[in-house]
Amino acid sequence: MRLPWPHRNPWGYLRVGRLLEDLDSLAGSVAFEHCHTGCGPPLLVTAAVDEITVRHPLQVERDIVVHGQVVWTGKSSLDIRMQLFQAHHVPHPSLEALFSFVHLDSATRKAAPVPTMLPGSPADVDFFCQRQAVADARRTARQQAQQHQQGSGGGEPYTGAVDADAREWIREARRLQELPALAPTDAVLMPSTCQHNTFICQPQHRNTSCRVFGGFLMRRAYELAFATTYMFGGVRPAFHKVEEITFTRPVDVGDLLRLTSTVVHASHMPEQQELARPGNSLLRLKRVLPTCEEEALRCKLARQL
Repeated sequence: MRLPWPHRNPWGYLRVGRLLEDLDSLAGSVAFEHCHTGCGPPLLVTAAVDEITVRHPLQVERDIVVHGQVVWTGKSSLDIRMQLFQAHHVPHPSLEALFSFVHLDSATRKAAPVPTMLPGSPADVDFFCQRQAVADARRTARQQAQQHQQGSGGGEPYTGAVDADAREWIREARRLQELPALAPTDAVLMPSTCQHNTFICQPQHRNTSCRVFGGFLMRRAYELAFATTYMFGGVRPAFHKVEEITFTRPVDVGDLLRLTSTVVHASHMPEQQELARPGNSLLRLKRVLPTCEEEALRCKLARQL
């Protein structure tokens, strides 16, 4: 398909936020076709996006072809692999994404069974086993979190523990807060990188379950993250990868939704220690310091990616 004008950003490149919205919509159509048995339309919601990776630069002036395929099914959930192709990169995909959907009973809104998918080729079998391992790991993590909450009387959720490096980051952040004249000048506090966006969810953003469309939420979140990165680095950022997106609660039409974006880690690429600003001046990214254990855990996770 030829990309319309709404898919162009102000610099004439592909507007990735709109592409994320389209991918979620197309993945939902694939899930719908798989779960549709002729006994009424299936009710499906986006549960998570495991990974979105740009393999090759996307060119807005070229046609794109998107393939979607069910690669794994559980009792009530299924995974869809989305691949975006542009002719000059075929047979390799320019972008790949993994979407997870949950099938709900239209009357009770509880989990409902999905038709079983039987992998055919050896490659499909291997990928099915990989997705099964991911599903098993998620189930184990949920059980551990529930046990921790029950053991603590329903207190704070399970998060793990900070290590010596994280404690040093917090100490360095405290020096920056309390003794700014003596603190290092190559670092900023994590809370100072925050940006917010608040809006009311409108009826045109509904999905088939009359809740706010997950793709719309991804687009708004991505565009806020893009703006946050632009403000932090001082140059237009380039999208590379989304590691994981999780939809923990549904969003309804009329809800007042507040998005928060924070830089949790910044580093230079190994092959590029300095970034060029317009006018050939040089930009050096500052380190981001967490101010508490919760921020330190987020920072630690980001450094591992």
